[in-house]
Amino acid sequence: MFKSEFQCNLKDYPQQNYSEFIKGIIDSDQTLENIFNGDQGQFEEFKIYLKSKIFNDPNEIQQHLTNIYNQWNTQSKVVIKRIEIFRLIMLMYLGLLERNFSQGGFYIIDMSSIKYTNNYISKQKLKCFQNYIKTFYLNSDAIQNDQLIFTKNTVNKEEFKKKFEQSIYQNIDFEFTQLKNEDHQNSTVVDFADQNIGGLVLDTRNCAQEEIVMLIFPEATVSMIFIPQMNETEAVLIENLKKYSNYTGYEQSFNCQPSMTLQGNYNMLAIDAKPFYSENQFTEKNIERELIKCYAGFEISLRNQPNCYISTGRWGCGIFRGNPYLKTLIQFLSFAIAVNQVSQQQSKIIINCVNDQSLFNFGVQLKKLLGQKGVQLNLINLKKSILYMQNGINEQAFYIEGNNIISQIYTILTQDIQQIQKLRLENDDDVIQAQIDQEIKQVLVNAPIIEENKEIKMLNNQEKKNRNYQVIGVAIIFAIAVGVFTYKKVFK
Repeated sequence: MFKSEFQCNLKDYPQQNYSEFIKGIIDSDQTLENIFNGDQGQFEEFKIYLKSKIFNDPNEIQQHLTNIYNQWNTQSKVVIKRIEIFRLIMLMYLGLLERNFSQGGFYIIDMSSIKYTNNYISKQKLKCFQNYIKTFYLNSDAIQNDQLIFTKNTVNKEEFKKKFEQSIYQNIDFEFTQLKNEDHQNSTVVDFADQNIGGLVLDTRNCAQEEIVMLIFPEATVSMIFIPQMNETEAVLIENLKKYSNYTGYEQSFNCQPSMTLQGNYNMLAIDAKPFYSENQFTEKNIERELIKCYAGFEISLRNQPNCYISTGRWGCGIFRGNPYLKTLIQFLSFAIAVNQVSQQQSKIIINCVNDQSLFNFGVQLKKLLGQKGVQLNLINLKKSILYMQNGINEQAFYIEGNNIISQIYTILTQDIQQIQKLRLENDDDVIQAQIDQEIKQVLVNAPIIEENKEIKMLNNQEKKNRNYQVIGVAIIFAIAVGVFTYKKVFK
């Protein structure tokens, strides 16, 4: 349920001759001509197209907006034709939408800032949208009636806990690459989202992963018009997107590379990680939060798009400071539970490491060890690995004991569970659970007790000494300063 001020309306609507008002906006927007690289004939035809086919009935546009909100509010699902998506984006481009709601740089629905701010990032963002506008227009006859589907999935915490406990056996297929999430065609691309979907895509400074996927899949940006802030048990799936641009770089080096070729079909899954600036991400509570968030996304993805692999990666591991190994295991476990619940045995999860060589090496070694032992990555061992991670491990432990911790994770993930497989065939769930409980106790026995680690204690003591030295140093400097001041005052 969203507040009424979140709802968008046509700017200055209603008024007499509103169609003429829109036509005047189109004629006065000088940036539209740049889209066609000075081809005046094509530009004039495009303006006629906008006036006669896209904005010919303002009442219909306003009613369409109202219908979208009603559908989302009652069904958590909206189906929109590609030509209707184009119209919504043109409303944003021309500054024809307004609402009272604001959230800092989030949920901007007017492209005026990136159109008229003369900095590098704004120009690159604008280039992506202008390329989309031109590409859609030139291909509109072939694609305009395609449908995009926006769906929110909400998971009940108690029901998830039951699914977590009941899901005791499931193998999963996985892959590690040095590519990016969007490099896999016909996949579900994970958007490392902000809880305010769309992030800062239309501000003039920021261009991280969410902003980039919104720019190369620009049709997804209309989600900011009608999808309010996600809570911690929600995820949003957008189906049947097309990729309109390529790019290089990241943040301030982002460079849009327009492509006139419509590339594949994609889905986008928006899941927002929790930021960990000072809080310990290895606690049971925080791990559970991330498990539920990923499960909400993976479940709806596998259910709605069973033939598309999930393409994800270092989710929440940038400015949100997530630990890549913990976040990978969380995603694996959520995926395994989702596969088990939805019964999609042929699915795969892809972890794209991009420039994280250590995480990529972890994945390669894990594949190798599983192959050597003739076992598969499975839900039981993933549960054990998560339990191991939350039993006293933190970022400081990784700093000191990273190699030992990863080595123990390998051991847990590659354990043979043939005995449990045999029991499963005999349908003896109680015996299976007892066997798992026994193995979990063994995991706890082997888990590191960080408080007793001498190296970490030494590190903490050294940090305390350093702070004491700093305090003493400041006190000495202050004393000298006071002495000099007194000397000057007395003997001046």
